[in-house]
Amino acid sequence: MEGSEELRETLVAMRREIDLLRVEATHANLLLNALDSVLCVDGDADPFAGVFSALLPVFEYSHAIVLIENDHAQGTLECAAASRDSLVGSIWKAGRTFSKVLAGRIITTLSSADSEEWPDGIDVGLSQSQPALYLPLRVRNRRGLLMLLRDCDSSGFDRTHVALARKFSLLASHAFAATRANQTEAESHRLKQLTEQLKASQAELTFRANHDQLTGLPNRSHIQELVDAILMRKQPGQQLALAFIDLDNFKQVNDFYGHAAGDALLKRVADRVRAEIRKTDLIGRISGDEFVFILDPFREQAEVSALIARIRDRLQQPFEIDGARIRVSASIGVAFFPTHGSDYETLRRNADTAMYQAKTTSKGSIGFFNQTLGKEAAEKISLEHSLRTALRNRDFRYALQAKVDIRDQRIVGFEALARWVDAQGRVHPPGKFLALASELGLLDGITNIVLDALIDDLPRLDACFGTDVSYSINISAAQAAKIAFMEQFVQRIAGTGRAGSFTLELTEEAFVAAGPFQSRIFPLLREVGVGVSIDDFGTGYSSLSILADITADELKVDRSLITSIHQRPRSQSILRAIESLSAALSMYVVAEGIETVEERDFLLNATSITCGQGYLFHKPQFVDELIRSQTPTMPMPASGERFSSAHPSSRSPQSSALSF
Repeated sequence: MEGSEELRETLVAMRREIDLLRVEATHANLLLNALDSVLCVDGDADPFAGVFSALLPVFEYSHAIVLIENDHAQGTLECAAASRDSLVGSIWKAGRTFSKVLAGRIITTLSSADSEEWPDGIDVGLSQSQPALYLPLRVRNRRGLLMLLRDCDSSGFDRTHVALARKFSLLASHAFAATRANQTEAESHRLKQLTEQLKASQAELTFRANHDQLTGLPNRSHIQELVDAILMRKQPGQQLALAFIDLDNFKQVNDFYGHAAGDALLKRVADRVRAEIRKTDLIGRISGDEFVFILDPFREQAEVSALIARIRDRLQQPFEIDGARIRVSASIGVAFFPTHGSDYETLRRNADTAMYQAKTTSKGSIGFFNQTLGKEAAEKISLEHSLRTALRNRDFRYALQAKVDIRDQRIVGFEALARWVDAQGRVHPPGKFLALASELGLLDGITNIVLDALIDDLPRLDACFGTDVSYSINISAAQAAKIAFMEQFVQRIAGTGRAGSFTLELTEEAFVAAGPFQSRIFPLLREVGVGVSIDDFGTGYSSLSILADITADELKVDRSLITSIHQRPRSQSILRAIESLSAALSMYVVAEGIETVEERDFLLNATSITCGQGYLFHKPQFVDELIRSQTPTMPMPASGERFSSAHPSSRSPQSSALSF
């Protein structure tokens, strides 16, 4: 989870930098246009008119005024040019603000020049409260300034405008001098140098804005522009293939060899793909370890398949980086224009879908988009939209399934399972939406909704089953790694005054992957009195080292070990070993997924396990239905016996679970 958060932050920073570079490149181009407008003036034509027009989109001003030192009256300035003709020839005093600008400073203010600097006896038609930007100018041996004003209700000039003003001030000074008949050779040479420097800077900015700095490949925005331009030129019957490459387990390279080696690997990957594709093809890097390349043109799909297979095989060959021999694989998905989309984004998304399907089957595979994948992708998008709407509307509830003492039929707890109840009243089981909710980052919201409902229902549940029954909350591995989320979650439980009635259920994966959970959250749980349960034990990262590091209260044996256990000697041996281990570590054992009388009887006769849950005893019910059924006891469907809630003194046999 931390790795994905770091990648997300890096991508956001990269996009922000690219946007800034694109703005700078645009401004540099506009300044060149402004310079050209000065250089292209013929004869005695006013050089400023074209400049004012060219600078308008750069600085977004409403009025522009050029003031030059007056030879006839010391301490005054004469308006040499203005966007308002009536100001030309007016005399201005060189006050405090103007003196600073004439000395070479660029100034931006929220109001225009000092009051004593405004012309006397002339209606300039401007307000002194207008935001202003002042640029120093030098026309041969005379100093001057360019004043740009915005309307009173407009925002002031920002740092970007000041930076642009620095570039334009020097260029404009030489450009104005170049238009004079007495232009010197030195001024002309200097102007040429400045123009060339600006053009080179503009070209560099354009390249940086459009290309990935690490590999030199077109970036996400630029590759989209290039491909969409190609698609617009396509004639009926012409095709194009877009392939999406994702490096498998790239994070492990960064973790094991370091980020410098990871960067070097990405460069080598880009070089290998470039070496295999044709001159007419394109390749771009769109994120950390994801690339797209475009095959254009091609005659038959077999031609595409052969090229992509060659690239895949080439990437599987080891890379020699800083003395290390690094092996990676790449999963590749392919979509075709126009069959699978008529624009870049649709083609990229469909190729990504094909890649993901290929990676799910086997890493290092190649997948081609088809109608079935398209239907699945559309269904996923529709489900995503519905899930987000359901979260906004809080359309999630929970159902309770009893946990019982299999020896005397007492209710010793409940497991609550999340349910999505849509606007039509349809109940969706967790298997339909929880995986996608986790992928989309919506699981925290669902967990909070279920916890809120459970806390609200505690008084009714207490009245029916007693206050000794405890409730566990199932937390995913990704959630366990979120310190802020976990701290807030535990605080909400502690705020009920019943922290001892709650247990958090986590899979083994959570304990392995979430180091911060054990170092920061686990002590907090112990401090407030919330219990800890290891869920689905035996299916994930089962190891003695996990159990040695965790003081858990409960261990839940996964249903895969319980199903038909009376017929599976090896599962029986494993279960006995788990029992012995749990007893040595003082952890209570719960058997999940008991669905037949034979499974229950084996647990009764061949093990010391006392707590179990499953459809044999009770199917999940919403709270209202469950409470109505307690009159005063609940029937046990499988055997016809009846069981009632009990309040045993030991904490472990009572714990019930809120799990997804």
